[in-house]
Amino acid sequence: MEKLDYRLPKTKVGERSFKKIIRAGKSLFAKDGFQSTSINDIIAKSKVAAGTFYIYFDNKLALYMYLLDEYRVNIRKAAAEAIKECKTRLEAERAGLKAFILYVRKDPLAYKIIWESMFVDQRIFQEYYTSFAASYVHHLKKSVGNKEVRSDIDLETVAYILMGISNFVGLQIIFKENSDEVDIDFVVDESIKLLQYGMFCHPDCPETIEKK
Repeated sequence: MEKLDYRLPKTKVGERSFKKIIRAGKSLFAKDGFQSTSINDIIAKSKVAAGTFYIYFDNKLALYMYLLDEYRVNIRKAAAEAIKECKTRLEAERAGLKAFILYVRKDPLAYKIIWESMFVDQRIFQEYYTSFAASYVHHLKKSVGNKEVRSDIDLETVAYILMGISNFVGLQIIFKENSDEVDIDFVVDESIKLLQYGMFCHPDCPETIEKK
C-alpha cells in the first residue's frame, strides 16, 4: 500500500493547529467512522482555516495513518518503559500487560481508532497486527534461548495469543465502571496465572499441589 506522508509543524502556532486537527480527527473517526467523516467535518470541528488541514495532511487517510502510527509507537513505548527493569520473561509479560491496560484505560479511543482500520483498508489492519506479532516473536526467541519459553511451541501463534489476551483483558477493565488499579492488578495476575500454569490441572499447578 502506498505510504502517505504527513508534515509536522515547524512553529508553535502550527503545532497548536496540528494538535487541533489531530484531536478532531481522532474524535470523529472514533464516533462516526472513517468513511462517514469528511475533511470538512474535521476542519469544522478543529476550527482551523480550510487550507490549514492540507499544510499537514494530503487527505484524511494520511491523518488516519498518522493517528494509527501514533498509537503503534506510544503503546510500544509504554510497554518498553514498563519492562525495562524486568529480570524474567514472566515479569516482562506482567508489566507489559499492565502497561497496555493502563494505556487503553486512559485513552479508550485507541480501540476504536485501531479497529476502524478493518473498515478503512484490510491491509492496514493486517499490517498493524503483523508488525506487532513480528516484534513479539523477536523477543520471544530470546526467551527460548534463555530457556524461559518452551521451544516446542510456535512463537507466532504465541504472539497472537498474548496480543489477544492484552486486547480483551483491556476491554474487561474498560467495560467495568469505576475500575481502579486494584482491578487491573487482579486481572493481570489472573492472566499471568493462566500463562504460567495453564487452565488445565497438572502436577505443577499450585492448586493440584495444595490438594495432595
